[in-house]
Amino acid sequence: MHIREILTDERGSLSAARVLLTSSMLFIAVLIVLDATIWDVPEPAYVLLGSWGMGLLTWAAGPRMAQYLGPQVSGVGKAIAQAVKEPRRPAVLDNSRRFREDDEK
Repeated sequence: MHIREILTDERGSLSAARVLLTSSMLFIAVLIVLDATIWDVPEPAYVLLGSWGMGLLTWAAGPRMAQYLGPQVSGVGKAIAQAVKEPRRPAVLDNSRRFREDDEK
């Protein structure tokens, strides 16, 4: 597998999100090595780089996740709406409208 296959989207063109994500992951890897050997990187830098990486990951994976998960979420929402609109009571003996709370005593 070549690096170009990783950086292209489903249509075969270069994906800006994947290129930025790969380059920032390489930068973070080099920064970790430098932090462990010769340079003291402050902790907030890692927090900012982690947030940046998560944003790029969301950008790169977001459309495909929405494509596959969107219909599933929609189906669950429709089922909940239908259940709220037409609630069914369980078929038990005390389901009668004439039943009162004190009838069991």
